[in-house]
Amino acid sequence: MTTTLKSKTIIARLLIILAFCALTGELSAQKRISSPYSRYGVGDLLSNNGVYNMAMGGISYGVYSPYFVNSSNPASYCAFDSLSFIFDVSLHTRQSNYSTTDLSQKANYTSLGSLLFGFPISRWWKSSFGLLPYSMVGYNMLKTSIDENSGKTNYIYEGDGGINQFYLGNSFAINKNLSLGFNLSYLFGTINKFRATEFPDSIYKINYKDRYSVQVKDVYLTYGLFYHKQKKNGFQYNAGLTFNTNTKINVEESRLGYTYFKSSTGVDLVRDSVLNTEEVKGSILLPTNIGVGFTLGKNDKWLAGADFQWQQWEKYSYFGLSDSLKNYLRISVGGSFNPSSSTVSGYWQRITYRGGLRYSESYLELRGQKINEFGISIGIGLPLPRTRSTINMAAEFGTRGTIENNLIKENFVKFTLGLSLFERWFVIRKYD
Repeated sequence: MTTTLKSKTIIARLLIILAFCALTGELSAQKRISSPYSRYGVGDLLSNNGVYNMAMGGISYGVYSPYFVNSSNPASYCAFDSLSFIFDVSLHTRQSNYSTTDLSQKANYTSLGSLLFGFPISRWWKSSFGLLPYSMVGYNMLKTSIDENSGKTNYIYEGDGGINQFYLGNSFAINKNLSLGFNLSYLFGTINKFRATEFPDSIYKINYKDRYSVQVKDVYLTYGLFYHKQKKNGFQYNAGLTFNTNTKINVEESRLGYTYFKSSTGVDLVRDSVLNTEEVKGSILLPTNIGVGFTLGKNDKWLAGADFQWQQWEKYSYFGLSDSLKNYLRISVGGSFNPSSSTVSGYWQRITYRGGLRYSESYLELRGQKINEFGISIGIGLPLPRTRSTINMAAEFGTRGTIENNLIKENFVKFTLGLSLFERWFVIRKYD
C-alpha cells in the first residue's frame, strides 16, 4: 500500500465519522423522553465513557489503553502510542418501562454517545479532544385532581434539553510510571421546563402556563492523575484519580408566563402574557467530584478493575439558592478477556468479551426514598481485519427508583454501538 493510498483511506474514514456524527447530531437534537427524574437539578447525569468502558460496568478511572480514548481520566492519554491517532465515536439507544403501583408506560430515545479523538504531541505529551453529553432533560407528566364545583384540573409538567461538553485534554508524563493531565471543557446547552394548569371541564377558568429556559455557556476543568506499572512478565498495575472542585457556571434564564385557551388541535391560543423576563444572568454551582479507579491486567489478554465516584451535590445551587439534593455515589466493577490479541490469529480468537456491574445512589431523595440505580452490562469488541481498530457493542440491563410511596420505578435496557479507529500516523514507508 502506498503512502498516498494510506492517506486516502484515512480521509475516507474521517468522512464516514463526520457523516455518522451529523446523523447522530440530528437524532440527539430531537425532543425525547428521558426520565421523570430528569426534572430535578441539571437533569440526568450522563457518563463520559466510551463503549469500551460502558461494557465493563463503567470502570474508567484506572483504565490504561493505547487503543481507546479514556476521557474520564485525562492523565490516561499518556497510554497513546507516539505514532498513533485514535478516533472513537458511539451511538446509544435506551428503552425504558416506567411503572407505579397501578400504571405502566414505555419510552425510548436515541442520541450521540461520544465523539473522541486522541493523538500524541511528543513522547511525553499526549492530547485529546471531543464532544460528550453532560446531562439530559426529558419528561412529560400529568397529574389530575377532581373538584365538585369546577370539575377536572390537570397539572402538566414537561421538560427537554440538556447540557453538552466540548473538551480539550492534555496528559504529561512525569516519569516512566506517573502522569498527570487535565480536560478543559466548554459546557453549553439549553434546558427548558414547562408547568401548566388546565381546566378542561370549565368554561370560566383560564389555563395558565409557565416556561423556564436556561442557557449554559461556560468552561469547566477536570484534573487527573495516573500510575501505570508494567512488569516484564506482562502483568500491569494501574491506579487513577480524577477530581473537580466546586465550580460556578454562568447561565442565562428567561421566563414566560401566560394564560391561554386550548384549541381543538391541542395548540395553545395565548390570551395574555402575565410574566416575561429575558436573559437574566446568574450562575449554577456544580459540586466537587472525586473518582478513584484500580485495574489489574496482563498485556492485552485480560483486565479486571473497580471504580469509586463521589459528588457533593448537597452544595449545588441555582442563582444562589440551594436545593434539596443529596450527595452522589457510584461503585463499579468489571473486566474484559481476549483469547488472543495477535493480529495474525484467527478472527474468533481476537474478539474481546467484556462485562461488569454498577450501583449508584443518585442525588435525589423523594418522599423519604433514595432514588438508586443498579445495572449489569455485557459487551464485545469485534476487530477489523489486519488492524487494531474495532467495532464495539455493549448492552446494559438495569433498574432505577422504586414504586414505594407512589414513586416511579424504571426498568431499562441501554444498547451502545461504537467504532474505534486506530491508525499509525507519521510513519515514512520505505517501500510502496
